[in-house]
Amino acid sequence: MLTLLALAMALAAEQQAASGTVITAEEIASTLKQSVANNVVDQPVKAADVPGGHKASLALLRRTKPETTALIHDRVTEIYQITEGSGTIVTGGSLENATATDLTRLNAGPSHTGTHKGGESKHVGVKDVIIIPAGMPHRFSQLDGPAIVYLVYRFEPKP
Repeated sequence: MLTLLALAMALAAEQQAASGTVITAEEIASTLKQSVANNVVDQPVKAADVPGGHKASLALLRRTKPETTALIHDRVTEIYQITEGSGTIVTGGSLENATATDLTRLNAGPSHTGTHKGGESKHVGVKDVIIIPAGMPHRFSQLDGPAIVYLVYRFEPKP
């Protein structure tokens, strides 16, 4: 019975990889609604296994205040697409007093938070896209309004 279940799961993953994964506008809108209702910053939408053992996922983030610490994802590259609001993002530089944190539940893998030193500040707004390679410190240092909402495409190589 267990072997049959494992085979069914493998076939489902293979089929998903062969046909792609669709995330509808309704799924994204529903995720935003949940995020607002539950006051959640980082809300996963959907993840997919990619051939070769990699993983790709989409999350929706809604920030209502600037970040006082920066974050580094050890293995996950992120692409942000701003959908609402604007603010200043700081990328690069270094992370001091780093503390390990496991963000696997958010499909962001092993990560570190700490004090952000240096880096480059850029003002971003709706329709802007930011690519943050694995290992790069990043944070929103300023928000221009009550919130900034953005989609985060996460790409994790195989372990």
